[in-house]
Amino acid sequence: MSAVPPPLAQQLHDGVLQSLAIARIRLDRALAQDGPLPRELGAELRLLLDHEIAGLRGLISGSAASAPPQPDLPSALTATAEHLRSVTGIRIRVDSRTAPPGRWSGNDLTAYRIVREALHNTAKHSGATHAWVTVTAREDRLVCAVHDDGGGFSPDAARSRFGLTAMSAQAREAGGSLDVRSRRTGTFVTLVLPRQPVSKGKVHP
Repeated sequence: MSAVPPPLAQQLHDGVLQSLAIARIRLDRALAQDGPLPRELGAELRLLLDHEIAGLRGLISGSAASAPPQPDLPSALTATAEHLRSVTGIRIRVDSRTAPPGRWSGNDLTAYRIVREALHNTAKHSGATHAWVTVTAREDRLVCAVHDDGGGFSPDAARSRFGLTAMSAQAREAGGSLDVRSRRTGTFVTLVLPRQPVSKGKVHP
């Protein structure tokens, strides 16, 4: 069983490293074009660096925000999808089915972090043009599915990626499970979590 990543490592991976990876994608796309880099790109990257500097200071001081600014899980995932679309061009559809709007509750934040990581993996590695996210909240469990139309990846590549290992560890720590399947026609990620966090003694093996 893989160990749950230390909190600081997880926060750095989910925050700073993800943002810098997206900035790299944005820069690569600009460099692929003829002519000088657009001035707005410099302004965009400066804002991103300012945001990440503030985030690092929050981590150091212990005042970093524990949840995104959106009011609920579907809104936060929609905001993530729109941001990735604006940076990478990938069209991401978020479909929320019966998830309660207007508040964070239970394992919603864990689900957000895992699904966000899956979407960032799509943006960074898959070569996809489309992705789909479905969030279904039932009485006792939360099911999130992510599917893209990219080229997939090999099992060896999956085992070597910190992100996928961390996603699985977070799901187990919350009492749930994560299933990742990849083929040439795309990658499928299915996350199942109990609606409410479980006690340490009841975590699934």
